[in-house]
Amino acid sequence: MLNQLINVLWTIVSFSVVGCYWGMYFAEKRTGFMLYVIVFVSVIAFHVPAKLISALNLSSNTRAYERVGIRAMRWLVQDGMLVSRVNRYMGKSHRTVRNRQDAGSYLVKIAMQERFHYSCFVFFTLSSFSALSTGKMGMALLMTVSNIIYNLYPILLQQYNRLRIKRVLSRLENGRH
Repeated sequence: MLNQLINVLWTIVSFSVVGCYWGMYFAEKRTGFMLYVIVFVSVIAFHVPAKLISALNLSSNTRAYERVGIRAMRWLVQDGMLVSRVNRYMGKSHRTVRNRQDAGSYLVKIAMQERFHYSCFVFFTLSSFSALSTGKMGMALLMTVSNIIYNLYPILLQQYNRLRIKRVLSRLENGRH
């Protein structure tokens, strides 16, 4: 339940900024063509091949992610450290990965989440450019900040988690625990 609450909270907060901009945009009697183009490009971004997405990784070393604050971000996300701590406090187990099969399922899950956030990243970025083109500098700045928090950091978090899971799988395959 806490997982979904965190997810819904971040989504509402972040999309409300973008929704507010598009509401202002249409209140000025502008055409919907720009929004259609942005949505179309964002959907295409969701379907980018996995090889291209992996080429966009920040690093192959977890320390690079830790330097940009990913460890702190892990407290504020679904399946994160806060959820784990609350579940332990309530006597529930909250291990996401217990074995190789769980690891494989988790890698599929985070790949989907990463694609979702790449798609939203494109949508928020293009919406910010639209705001700039209509003279709404404040909205463009707010959308950019939302984009960093809601999309960029989660993308980096998925990359970080993938590295951590692959490191564990490598140890299991090499017989080290």
